[in-house]
Amino acid sequence: SSRFGTPEELKTLVDTAHGLGITVLMDLVHSHAAKNVDDGINMFDGTDHMYFHGGSKGDHSLWDSRLFNYNNWETLRFLLSNIRWWIEEYG
Repeated sequence: SSRFGTPEELKTLVDTAHGLGITVLMDLVHSHAAKNVDDGINMFDGTDHMYFHGGSKGDHSLWDSRLFNYNNWETLRFLLSNIRWWIEEYG
């Protein structure tokens, strides 16, 4: 969240920790994503099932979010690509 600083400040924090010999663990939780269609990936292609389960199966009512469909090859590639970006950017 940007309320905890900018991406550059996070990089500085990680680099400082590494410089002090501290290992940084990044916890990426790819179990669900925001329903936001303006700047999120929900309905990215105009459907509700590009990366998520379609219909009500894709809704996480407790979190008001969308559930990824891990049986979908494109979903797995997208999520792995996202993990790779985090590692390359902050690792």
